[in-house]
Amino acid sequence: MIRPVAHRLLLLRHCEAEPARGNEFGSAADQARPLTQAGHMMARRRGESMRRAGLVPDLVLCSPAMRTRQTYAGLLPFGEGARPEIRIEPTLYLAAPDELLARLRATSDSVHTILLVGHNPGLPALARYLNGVERALDSDFALGTLATFHVEVEERESIALTWKALGPRTAWLESFSQN
Repeated sequence: MIRPVAHRLLLLRHCEAEPARGNEFGSAADQARPLTQAGHMMARRRGESMRRAGLVPDLVLCSPAMRTRQTYAGLLPFGEGARPEIRIEPTLYLAAPDELLARLRATSDSVHTILLVGHNPGLPALARYLNGVERALDSDFALGTLATFHVEVEERESIALTWKALGPRTAWLESFSQN
């Protein structure tokens, strides 16, 4: 017997960050860029909208850049009793879509909702790759954009084909919200 199992993928681009300081343009300087005041407010509004929509992740995968970590922190709290596992992973910093996909595919079958907090151009490219609905995702994600996908997978007896089966047109866009 095959029965569908619902999973949800949330792709969130970081909120507005300060520009690089002075003439520092390297990776370390870029990763150290904090959110602006407007970026902090944007993250809090995004968190409020996620709470209203009942979007509570089981797992948060976050780039190590300060702007992504501060964006995630601004979303909190998700609700009473919600304690998602958070993983700050260096490989997610400016990751290409295939790297993001590989990380998602390595997720445990017991995780039902993943929030991935990252950067352009990897997030929008991944969203376009996974999108299984007619609605197009032609543009890059503006700052603070959240794309919500419903992932329907098959479960055969005790073997669940979940995140490891993620591929082209396997996720269905539920919402696309720009701040």
